[in-house]
Amino acid sequence: MKHATFHRRIAALGVLAVAIALVLPASLSAQRGAGGARGMLNNPGIRLWTQFDENYEEFTKQLTLTEEQGESIAALLKDFREKNEQGLEEYTEMRQSMRNRGGGGRGAGGGGGNRQAMQATFQRMQTLLEKLGPAFTKLHTDVGELLNEDQTKKLAELLQPPRRPGS
Repeated sequence: MKHATFHRRIAALGVLAVAIALVLPASLSAQRGAGGARGMLNNPGIRLWTQFDENYEEFTKQLTLTEEQGESIAALLKDFREKNEQGLEEYTEMRQSMRNRGGGGRGAGGGGGNRQAMQATFQRMQTLLEKLGPAFTKLHTDVGELLNEDQTKKLAELLQPPRRPGS
């Protein structure tokens, strides 16, 4: 019996992951227009924040920032963190949860609660996008204004979404 419950929960997590993957592009499309159908993590502002948040030292080295640019970007990031603290905590939590979705998930109690869990996750993601989307876009714009032409090209290159095999 426990074995069946375990498999049911794993299947529920898989269904939830697929639902999120299918729903996110649609919500972004509605928020950012037809070009938004690539998914949340393909937004350059979100990708920029993720790089700064997870890999600041290496990312800034690759951009070959001057000391003055580094200080300006550090100030921008500090201001961004302060203004969006709660939303960024939620974003980080959701990102980690998605990475660990093979483990036990909150709200995925198996059986009839799956649809409600998917709807709740979708609502939470949609609310987060509405809250942070403009801030991520502004961060990307503000950082871009501090860079020279070569650095801007390098930034665009670094923020390219990973290519899937066969595409």
